Amino acid sequence: MRKYFLLFAVILAALSACKKDVPFSVYYGGVPSGDVPPGPVVPPTPSEDSMVPESNPDAVPYGDLVDPLRDAGQFFIPQNDFSPKGYWYVMHTDYNHREDPSVNGSAGAGLQGYLLMHSVVGLINKAAIAGEIDYCAWMEKGELAYDTERALLGSQIGRQTALELATKGYGKWEGIDVQAKDLFKGYVLTDLENNPESGNIAAVASHVYDALIADVKNEQYFKDAGYTLKCDCRNMTLRQAFDQFKDKCNNNALVLMPVGVKGHMDVAAGEIRDYAIANRLFVANLVGGKQNNTALFKEILDWLQPGSQVIGWENNDLVGEDSFVDPVSQYGHLMLAADWSYNHALTSRSYAGRQPATRAKVINPRNINYNVKGNYLSYFLTDGDNYQFIITNDFINSYYKRPSAVTTKTAFELGSQSLIQLAPTRFTYLMEQQPSAECTIMETFGGGYYYIDTYSTQGSSASKRAANMKMVAERTAAHMRQHGIKILHVMARSFSDPRGQEMLQAFVDANDQLEGITGVEYAPYNGGQGKVYWFTNKAGYDIPLITTKYMLWQGISPPAMAAQNMNRNEEADKQTFSTVAIHAWSDFDGNRASDGAVLMRNGLEDRFKVVSVQELIWRLRMAEREEQTKQFLATIK
Repeated sequence: MRKYFLLFAVILAALSACKKDVPFSVYYGGVPSGDVPPGPVVPPTPSEDSMVPESNPDAVPYGDLVDPLRDAGQFFIPQNDFSPKGYWYVMHTDYNHREDPSVNGSAGAGLQGYLLMHSVVGLINKAAIAGEIDYCAWMEKGELAYDTERALLGSQIGRQTALELATKGYGKWEGIDVQAKDLFKGYVLTDLENNPESGNIAAVASHVYDALIADVKNEQYFKDAGYTLKCDCRNMTLRQAFDQFKDKCNNNALVLMPVGVKGHMDVAAGEIRDYAIANRLFVANLVGGKQNNTALFKEILDWLQPGSQVIGWENNDLVGEDSFVDPVSQYGHLMLAADWSYNHALTSRSYAGRQPATRAKVINPRNINYNVKGNYLSYFLTDGDNYQFIITNDFINSYYKRPSAVTTKTAFELGSQSLIQLAPTRFTYLMEQQPSAECTIMETFGGGYYYIDTYSTQGSSASKRAANMKMVAERTAAHMRQHGIKILHVMARSFSDPRGQEMLQAFVDANDQLEGITGVEYAPYNGGQGKVYWFTNKAGYDIPLITTKYMLWQGISPPAMAAQNMNRNEEADKQTFSTVAIHAWSDFDGNRASDGAVLMRNGLEDRFKVVSVQELIWRLRMAEREEQTKQFLATIK
């Protein structure tokens, strides 16, 4: 959960310059048959003077404005349809040292042992995906989100280490041959201390040769076990690996993972190599090899299919976040922070057939008394695009279920597209556990982390930008419409850039159920200063983008300062509509997340009214587009 930490210095400089639980349902057999149940909508109770018109005779229930579940072309993360009868539970042997290549001793120790584990798990799951075996491998990992997905994999065959699966013999289990070592055709060799990049290269070579990953420190162990060398990756560069292996890799996704460098070996990370192996993906890194890979990274991005998921992260100790998110965006792809999440090949299994029927809770816009004027504000939590964050228990316990989230009507960014495709049961859980209909769920960024103004502007994607924007917008619309998510949240380098406005129009064109958009600029988040942009949808209604004007950010904009600024800036004799971004990683003297919103609210003058993001958008629409807003409200009941 390192995302956005490096923004601190950038934002500080910029600002200085300008002075009881709902039951959890798991759909084991895919989407339930029959009609989708009505959406959870707060019933309309407008007062007599609320400005809300009578409903037309042919008005439809607001809760019916949801599309049926179907494949509308919105799925793009690699999907594999297989039904294992059982799984090996593969245990860690040296988890605490899994990022340390200097560990000596057992072949299962240190980073080298961890990469071995990923190759064993990845190759077993690669064979399962190919239909060669009737079992799979699950890498040891607890937490509710993972346990609910693991429960769908059949029975547990047994608990073994990677070394045991690679060297020991096993008989049949319930009539199934579960002899994993027969799947491994040899080993590929790394030298993690002298060429840290060889770990990424070996992950690619592993699926090319169906070979285990072994380090030079432990090579003899694998020779003694009867394995032969298939590829020597010790001195290879990432450039050599790409030239040699790209034609043997799928180009519908990319894994981006950090490796160590001299003096910073502790920044290596072993996670998600199993996912790359199981899905035959290339694995890249920017630094840590014999040469800088910035130019090569752009070439790799240009090789990918348009709108691909780049999954993983780089290490912010070595490179800035924008150094890799920028090119991912420019070449028309979607970054996903997932370098500390696990078992993606299995949690994403058959995801299209396991779409959850759950919907976001929303308020009926007819329920709002628009005659009540004031200075309105809404809070939202950042970093919901961060898959590895929102899949954790910590997100639920420390953010989502925080009592102050309900009292402050805090909205939550959620990367619903990555959740629905990588962990459908987690998406179900989050929708069922939504704190309140007034805690608006916002679809975040549209499939991954990228900048709407620089998206698809470089390489071969630049000439196809209109088509690429339309593809991403239609994917996003399908997910939102099928799950009742009404608000989109986006990020841009600058919302004044016409290219970003083109993409916003694409989102609006694709989704006539989209009610409004909120947005942050990369650095600082409130760079848009609350400016509102309008985009007309195909039904003729104007849809607003509200840029963020205020932040709650540790050391930059604490609650008292944010309240003071809002008291000073927002005129009492005008209706105002402001959003406040709550930085997910900030701590305000022991107060985190929506607790910071409570502190800020306590410092605001009485004229300020806290509402949900969804209500804020409808109030803005009524204030600025009264006639057409009334026209729409008359079409629903």
